[in-house]
Amino acid sequence: MSDVLIQHNIGAVVDVVRASAAAAATAAGAGDATTTTGVTIDRAGLSNGSLPNSALFSTVYDATLASGKTLSIGYAVQDSADGSTWADYQTGAGVVVGTGPSGGGAVAGQLNVQVDLGSARRYVRFNSYPDLNAAGTDTAVTRSVAVLAGFDRLAAPN
Repeated sequence: MSDVLIQHNIGAVVDVVRASAAAAATAAGAGDATTTTGVTIDRAGLSNGSLPNSALFSTVYDATLASGKTLSIGYAVQDSADGSTWADYQTGAGVVVGTGPSGGGAVAGQLNVQVDLGSARRYVRFNSYPDLNAAGTDTAVTRSVAVLAGFDRLAAPN
C-alpha cells in the first residue's frame, strides 16, 4: 500500500502569478480588439524550483455594456525556450463572456483557460484579446492571472 499525502494548504501545491498588466478598452476605440501581451513567466523560477505541468489562466473583467451588447475574449498561450522568441502553444477564438443587461449596465466575471504545460518550453505567457461589439460607449478592464500546479516535487509540509 502506498502512502497518502493529504494537503490541507492549497498554497503548498500551487503558485499564483500575475499574467498581465491591467488593460482598458473602449468600444471601437483604444484597447478594443487589441492583444494584451502577457508577462513572461519563467516556469523554472517559481517558489519550489520545479516546472509546473499545468496551469489555469484566468482573465478577469469588469465591463459596462449597452443592452444586448457583448464582450468577447480570445487568447493565446505562448511558449519560448529563451523568453524572447515566442510560438503559440494553445489558442482560443473569442468567446462571449459578458452581455449587457436590459437597459445596459455593469457586468463582471472571468474567462478560465486550462492548459497542460507538459510539453511547453521553459517560458510561457498568456495573451488575451478583449473585443467589445458596440460602438463608442461600452468599456471594459481586464487583467490575467495564472495558477500553476502539477509540480514534480512539492515543498515539505509544515
